[in-house]
Amino acid sequence: MTTRDIRLSQAAGNGSGVGTSTLTRLVFWEPCVSPHMSAFIGAVARALGPAVDVLCVAHEDVPQDRQALGWHSGQPAFPRDGDPAAAENKPSSGDPYRTIIAPSPQEVKQLVEESGSHCLHVFSGIRWFSTIVHALAEVRRTNRPFAIKSEPRDNEGLKGAARFVQSRVTEGWLRRNALFVLAIGRHGPPWFRSVGYAAERVFPFAYFLPSAWTISGSKGRKGTAGGTTDGGSPGVGDAIGLAPMRDASRKLEIVFIGRFIEQKGLRYLLPAIAANAGRMRLTLIGGGPLRDSLGVQARALNLDVTFSGVLPIDEVQRKIGDFDVLALPSLTKDDGWGAVVSEALLAGTAVIASSCAGASILLDEPGNGRVVPPGDTGAIARAILDLESSGALTPDAREARSRWASTRLTAQAGAEYFMKIVGHRLDGGPRPTEFYR
Repeated sequence: MTTRDIRLSQAAGNGSGVGTSTLTRLVFWEPCVSPHMSAFIGAVARALGPAVDVLCVAHEDVPQDRQALGWHSGQPAFPRDGDPAAAENKPSSGDPYRTIIAPSPQEVKQLVEESGSHCLHVFSGIRWFSTIVHALAEVRRTNRPFAIKSEPRDNEGLKGAARFVQSRVTEGWLRRNALFVLAIGRHGPPWFRSVGYAAERVFPFAYFLPSAWTISGSKGRKGTAGGTTDGGSPGVGDAIGLAPMRDASRKLEIVFIGRFIEQKGLRYLLPAIAANAGRMRLTLIGGGPLRDSLGVQARALNLDVTFSGVLPIDEVQRKIGDFDVLALPSLTKDDGWGAVVSEALLAGTAVIASSCAGASILLDEPGNGRVVPPGDTGAIARAILDLESSGALTPDAREARSRWASTRLTAQAGAEYFMKIVGHRLDGGPRPTEFYR
């Protein structure tokens, strides 16, 4: 589809008087440089073509805590240019968009002003990061068209109630003027509707990944029931791919990938595996403050756990297809999405996730995995065994999962979905079907 004739004034409903005009620029305002957003923004830029200048403006580069989890800013290359005044120049390196990192308030103001009324601004969140806050203020001052992309706020407990009241009281201008809201995860759309955003402007969304996640060619698992102790996982291949036929006598390979913090629910995962130690083996990839206590818990349970440490994203990509099941037993809604779920499904690996994780909505498709209540050890164990007994861990099931994910969760699929949303809200086209359908 094309966005060359976008009816901004009709969709905005904000009295800007823009009229029918041509989209010349699209700016994604991000908290930080992120490998999970880079491929998506690049795919959108390629879909729009060279006539539309696409920028990613990040408050900061990859944060240190994310670098500690294996993130790095080379996934893929990030064209950088700290001078917004040069934004009219397309990158010469062949990259489809440019990234500006840590602009000053004056540079933010200049960028919004020079982008004009033919630019659509997409904000990843509305709080906490000064670059985004300043840009939103400038967009409001200059009456520019904008949209929001955001995870939901956690609405549990007294703090959740306070967040709800804050959003209802302080987001009136955003509710009235945002062209659309890309609400991430299972809990995204209900949250935004609950705090007053019009349902017709709210669309479920995700973090879409590079298509490289679906590269086939892995050697698959070669391990037997014996474990690995060198920090690796059995039979790691050169790229993501589908594992060969399972040996029914082989233990199920279960993996957790992420931060070792209380909110991830790991203390409920270990006893679920220990109760079935003769049939399952656990690998934990990542790091965090609970590393030592998890080791103590594993020894108390007499559970042989492989701690693989923090791995770069590309190495996770190579390893994830070597497991039968990914577990994400989150205890809170801090996992607004959980990109590791997408990574697993693209590799054909089944997933067990708690209902707190935003990406658990992908598991409403029974062949993809199971959703469990948070903090329920028995439910985790039963879900894994149910996946095995239902045939969801066979090679055919893995292949079907990977195909399903490759048409819904890649950057290309996300860009196509995004463009349909733009066409619906700005051109009056049909409302797109949810990306996970």
